Amino acid sequence: RVHSGILHDMSILGYLGHLQSPDIGVVLPLHCLVPYQVPFNAVALRVIHTDVAPSNIMYAVNASWVGLCCIPEEVRCQTDGPVLLTQTPICDCLGFGIVRGVDMEKKLYHILTPVPPENLRLVNCLLLGSITIPNCVLVGQQGIEGEIPYVTSDYNYSI
Repeated sequence: RVHSGILHDMSILGYLGHLQSPDIGVVLPLHCLVPYQVPFNAVALRVIHTDVAPSNIMYAVNASWVGLCCIPEEVRCQTDGPVLLTQTPICDCLGFGIVRGVDMEKKLYHILTPVPPENLRLVNCLLLGSITIPNCVLVGQQGIEGEIPYVTSDYNYSI
């Protein structure tokens, strides 16, 4: 009997495999793939599995697995974002992605996804659930010198 965690990791790795070019023959690490740049004010954001203080929302979304969704309402924001939803919407999910980074100066999410650009134009909401990215994706990055981004062994559990 196969452990459910292994099946979870295999399904995510299979999905992420669509980020790779079939022509190259070698697997490129995440930091070598070109992400989409999405302005904060172009998409609404919601953490659906727990309450996160608005001041900590960017820490939660950085290096996370997100649903790329389409809500029927237009996303409006008076500022340059981020746009935070107060309730979890009922909406279509067009695919998934990894928020590879958050640029606070330029107010951009950097998202890796195999969803084609014509479908991405419909995405106006990022939903962050409790789905975790397999450790092997983050720890197994080739070509990184020094500390691996988003990975730590020096964590204070008393916080």
